Amino acid sequence: MGKSLDFREREVLRIIVENYTDTGHGSNSFFVAQHLPFEVSPYTVRNIMASLQAKGYLRGEGKRGKFPTDRALKEHIERLLKVKPWKQTQEDLNIEPQGNLEDFLREAARNLSTFSESLSLLISPSIFHIPFSHIRLIRAGENTVLILLNTPSGLLLTQGIRTPRDYTQRELDGVAEMLNRDYRFKTLQDVIVNLKLRMDNEGRMLREILENFKFLLERMDILVEGESLLLGRLEGSLEKIREILRIFEEKKKLLELLENLNLGDDIQVVWGESLPFPYGEGCVLLLYPYSQRGLAAVFGPKHMKYSKALAALDLTGQTLKKILSAEVNYAGQ
Repeated sequence: MGKSLDFREREVLRIIVENYTDTGHGSNSFFVAQHLPFEVSPYTVRNIMASLQAKGYLRGEGKRGKFPTDRALKEHIERLLKVKPWKQTQEDLNIEPQGNLEDFLREAARNLSTFSESLSLLISPSIFHIPFSHIRLIRAGENTVLILLNTPSGLLLTQGIRTPRDYTQRELDGVAEMLNRDYRFKTLQDVIVNLKLRMDNEGRMLREILENFKFLLERMDILVEGESLLLGRLEGSLEKIREILRIFEEKKKLLELLENLNLGDDIQVVWGESLPFPYGEGCVLLLYPYSQRGLAAVFGPKHMKYSKALAALDLTGQTLKKILSAEVNYAGQ
């Protein structure tokens, strides 16, 4: 934290940052002096705090004490991401894969909210971007197909769609047989790419059907849990808090917003000022892309408990990445 800071400055700043992220409160010199691992007078602490403020790490708010600036919080998060002092384990998160994929993801979102003590978001990838170990296509009526997809970890995803033309059960069985025979542990998107290299009649027919399905299957869902956890932590008027919560109710707009972010492969931090959220300047969004077009996130005030939030997000993201990966069953094949 702060390469330009000496040992005493780093320790004073650490106390102030940790108090702020735990409580949302500022710190005065007496509080800091009591919590330092070495003896020093409040007068000396005041001088150190003045130096930290001059260097851009603290901001003063009169009798409320000193608060860390965004620069201090960003360096605090960077240090946590580098050191990763996580205390939770995957067993603690309790998101073992079983049953229906949608129910499993909703439980993962609940657990992420509980462990992070913040609002959690979980974008589930569309069925087109999830590897399958087995797939069935059932004619459920005229121009209606029911898709049953088993993931490599044993989860089941069921989705019904309306199709541009009516397929017979025999046609659908032929497609499913080809998919299970030639493309296990691939995604349907991978299959379409692969089929461009196949010129035989069987390959052309399969590509035609999948491309007809694709625009119907690209729908992603967004799960939001823990809205009530924001109520007691966000600062500002009730109208401000309602406006922020309203964003998470309008899931279509939220999904569009998140899809427009330039995401990498690891945890990323997006400060509220960078988001088109009204009144979002006092908030932060932590993101973990766990699969192609699948995203886990934690949202809350800047004084959230980052060590808990990052630990929960990191382990949730890793677990989802593993469970929805095609690699989980390769060793057994």
